[in-house]
Amino acid sequence: MLEKQCSISFFTLMFVIVFGIFSFPQLSYGAYSKAQPSPFGPVVNDPNLTVEKVTDGLKASTSMAFLGNNDILVTEKTSGKVIEIKDGEIQSDPALDLQVASDKERGLLGIDLAKQNDGTIYVFVFHTESGGGEDGDDFTKGIEPQGNLLNRYEYVDGKLVNPATLLNLPANPGTTNRSDHVGGKVVVGPDSNVYVVVGEMGGHRTLAQNIADGPDVDGTGGILRITQDGEVVPSDPIFGDELPLSLYYAIGLRNSFGFDFDPLTGNLWDSENGPIAGDEINLVEPGFNSGWALIQGYIVDDIMSNGASENDLVALGTSTYSDPEFGWKIPIGITDAKFLNSNKLGQEYENNLFAGDINNGYLYRFALNDDRTGILINNSFVGDIESLSDNEVDVPKESEPLIFGQGFGGITDIEVGPDGYLYILTYAGDLYRILPVSESSTLKNQPNTAAQNNPASDMSSGAIPAKIIDIDGGNSYSPNPLEIEAGQTISWINDDLIAHTVTSGSDGSTDEGLSFDSGAMLSKQSYSFTFDES
Repeated sequence: MLEKQCSISFFTLMFVIVFGIFSFPQLSYGAYSKAQPSPFGPVVNDPNLTVEKVTDGLKASTSMAFLGNNDILVTEKTSGKVIEIKDGEIQSDPALDLQVASDKERGLLGIDLAKQNDGTIYVFVFHTESGGGEDGDDFTKGIEPQGNLLNRYEYVDGKLVNPATLLNLPANPGTTNRSDHVGGKVVVGPDSNVYVVVGEMGGHRTLAQNIADGPDVDGTGGILRITQDGEVVPSDPIFGDELPLSLYYAIGLRNSFGFDFDPLTGNLWDSENGPIAGDEINLVEPGFNSGWALIQGYIVDDIMSNGASENDLVALGTSTYSDPEFGWKIPIGITDAKFLNSNKLGQEYENNLFAGDINNGYLYRFALNDDRTGILINNSFVGDIESLSDNEVDVPKESEPLIFGQGFGGITDIEVGPDGYLYILTYAGDLYRILPVSESSTLKNQPNTAAQNNPASDMSSGAIPAKIIDIDGGNSYSPNPLEIEAGQTISWINDDLIAHTVTSGSDGSTDEGLSFDSGAMLSKQSYSFTFDES
């Protein structure tokens, strides 16, 4: 399960009966959320483009890599399987079946491939190896995992064969004793080296996490770089020449689910997840120190409440800190980041940076400045771009100009296919592609945009309307309080920008969701429930 701490996208409404009258005086919200797909299907905000479903039926899908046109390898987090999809059809036999530890953010997490001059196809896979030889035995039996492994395979006749372990990294948690912040995304860079992002791994505290008197680095909390044979890249060491320090390309990362290389400059950019605040997009130059565990988000915001500055960070080799190029004060659960190195969706989007999130199911678009070292929100964006002049989202509504698409469900991977279209993979097991309307051939898979844009179409006749307007305690819905008689119906409309739920009971209690649960409601969607006397 891809878990994001401290996301506040979903909330629970608690209903109580007082003298035959229903009211909802209390609101709480869960620790994190994974957006569910819209029942109307995903949409994008460009009328010249459409969203086409490639396939569904995958399970907890996390990453993908293209073997060729309409030929895709997809990883499943909890099953440990690498699935091949040809022409939209899931092949009956998996290309690979690993035994994975899969508690929280462990599992089969990343994949990329590199085609060799002799025709060999190397496939690089990152997974948490089961300690007892069974999927999920870390939480079903309490067996500690063997490690987080980056393996290289060869693709031969639909199978991944000839495994070679290139990296064996820690999988046991650190100070938080949680099996989260594993990272795991794998990318073969333009230099043909293999890059993998590794989070703090449940609170490891080493020099890589900017603990000045901490132990030596252990392969967590950074972006690692190796050759395709698993060797240290033969160049001047960035942080130091001793293993594993010589593997690091960047340090000080809390957690990340995505990174990519700018096709024009070759610069690496990543997404990073904050705790209660501080989701980020960063330009990652060699020797980048992202600041964790002393700094997250912009230094001036001091969200860690410790007054730390870049002078407090650990100095290793040529390490250098820089503030994010873009940030969110309220976490969205940002996942993958991908440059669209294609003009197939229109020249205005070529080489733009796209990012997804797990909490709301949104696809975001970003333009870069002229020297491609920063984010530029220019006149190609529609809406209140002035509020984004500081390159930070202070409240959810400020994200609106950036939202390119919605309704996908929690997004885990974004790739550009050989056809030049943008492919979107979701944790719910759906794979979509965005393409011009003029080139779409499967209209049956297109969303009912008329219904999506008309929330009143979902409302029950004669129902009492209520709006979800924010995430702010008693100010989160209107009217408040609302009283009805037994037998009446309430229809809630999500009038906020981000996804919410309406759920009976108290958050985290045994009665949560027993009476009703709306599931994820995207912006402008509605949910109705009748409160019978029984």
